[in-house]
Amino acid sequence: MRLPSSVLMALLIGAVLFPNSTVAQEKPKFVIEEDCSHFSVAPDNKIVFVVQRQKRMKKIVIQRDDIWVASPNGGKRRIVEGEKFMPAPPPLSFQVDSISWSPDSRLLAADITFQKPATDDESSPTTAKGIALFDENGGEIKVAGSKTRFIEDAGNATWLADGQTIVYVTGGGPFQIIRMKPSQGKAVTLFEGHTFDGITWDAKHNQAYAIGRNLSISGRDVLVQLDLLNEGVRELTRVPEFQGKLTIAPSGNRVGYFVDADTIEVRELAHPNQPLKTRAGFGRFQFGLDEKRVLLKRGPDEKSGTLVWVGLTDGSFRPILHDQLVSAFQIAPDGQSIIIAEPGKHILKGYSLQ
Repeated sequence: MRLPSSVLMALLIGAVLFPNSTVAQEKPKFVIEEDCSHFSVAPDNKIVFVVQRQKRMKKIVIQRDDIWVASPNGGKRRIVEGEKFMPAPPPLSFQVDSISWSPDSRLLAADITFQKPATDDESSPTTAKGIALFDENGGEIKVAGSKTRFIEDAGNATWLADGQTIVYVTGGGPFQIIRMKPSQGKAVTLFEGHTFDGITWDAKHNQAYAIGRNLSISGRDVLVQLDLLNEGVRELTRVPEFQGKLTIAPSGNRVGYFVDADTIEVRELAHPNQPLKTRAGFGRFQFGLDEKRVLLKRGPDEKSGTLVWVGLTDGSFRPILHDQLVSAFQIAPDGQSIIIAEPGKHILKGYSLQ
């Protein structure tokens, strides 16, 4: 992707003014030498990661992913063994597409792709999307009264602060929001009749921020604050342009998103009508702990890229890790470290942030 001249100039200035600003230590704090397809850092700094496992059974290849947890001191343990979680026969696959922690670091929610057994009307299994729930030791949490093992045709699940309630979305976009207590099994559609083009969860505060247009009388995109327990809706501001990547800051008081292929727009919830715009180049970003900058990986999610700090007020660019390519990254909730996945075998490495 070709970067705007203003972005290239900012990078050059950053390299001159901050020649030693690698921001992350050159030597990693830890290395997890597994083929980690996905990972997530808990509020207490535990890391859950997914290891792909494929095997051939007769003429087909099936996948049954393992799930591991690594502690901050470097120890690791497998909490879900794919072969036991979905045993054969029948030869069905189980693939974790993403995974996240609850606010109390004790529960997990995984978006999965799985195969449903063939029925009398079908000659082969069918593929479906769904949600699987686990405790921190890998114990499967089932939905009371459900006839199926997973929450089917759903995704983007997260636990709320009570450790008993989950929310998730249905639809391929725009999305509907569903709330459920697995112990009770009843799914409730929130904000009935309204859908959203972008959603970011603030689970520790039992709320979310979303962008959509059918909540607005004008029919234009608006940014809203959603109370997920009481179904409260607070319209914050109109959003003239929205290209995706809605992201919440650590405090829950700021959100950012792309308005076009080059520009991040940040809205402070106390002053939502005073947007802060920064040219950066499209990619995936995460707010730093001080919320004055974002860490950006440029390019499509599925492709590797370099990491750079982008200043939200001064437009500065400060590359980190000596322009090392990464396939994925996450700043730990304490803001003191960063975990990256390397391209290729997706080995995980943790670095201190300075």
